[in-house]
Amino acid sequence: MSTPDNLQSIVCNLIKEYLKKKPFFSIEDIVVFISNRVRANPNLNKNSIEIIIKNLVKKRVLIPGTKLMKNNIIEHPIRNEIYNYIRKNPSNINDIMKAIKIGSNQALWHLSCLEKFRFTRSKKIENQRIIFDYDSNTDLDELYYYLKQDIVRDIITLLKDENTSFKITEIATNLKRNYNTVKKYLEILKNLNLITVEKDKKRNLFRLDLEKYEKITKSIIDGEI
Repeated sequence: MSTPDNLQSIVCNLIKEYLKKKPFFSIEDIVVFISNRVRANPNLNKNSIEIIIKNLVKKRVLIPGTKLMKNNIIEHPIRNEIYNYIRKNPSNINDIMKAIKIGSNQALWHLSCLEKFRFTRSKKIENQRIIFDYDSNTDLDELYYYLKQDIVRDIITLLKDENTSFKITEIATNLKRNYNTVKKYLEILKNLNLITVEKDKKRNLFRLDLEKYEKITKSIIDGEI
């Protein structure tokens, strides 16, 4: 008895065969090709084949106009390297180019393939397009991005090591950083609930929420992000 999974498997195998001969296709062309090959199978006709193919397209397993299928996307060594890098290091395209040592055209092509087939996704943060693993936790995107910034790491390290509250001027002086830059990232960390703000007369004092910070970093280390 033919099950939906079996029928889909038959169609997928024939699509792979077709793509070896014709790297680019339309749904109409491939339906005709498969229909001619499965005439002896009463469970597959042009209508059912088209439904299966459209379902594969909807799932991004197959994309019309390209010879690629999801199961062979990361067979390409450079694309595989890019994907594994992104899984560990959500980054912008410039960082990816430097890490993998490839040019912009090559990077754009491989990143486009990965995103089309839902291996990766991208999100705009601070006017940068940051690329993440598709299955990573979207709620933690900003946290992961900012925790990679040098100034954020410096601020957190200072607050963690000293385990006390600081004024903005004190943090800026300790880190030898611009006051407004420190203020900007403290506001970001506050919005991410990583630091708390205490009032001292008319001044704000900033303290690291150590419990929250350790919980977040553990999530990142454990791969929950």
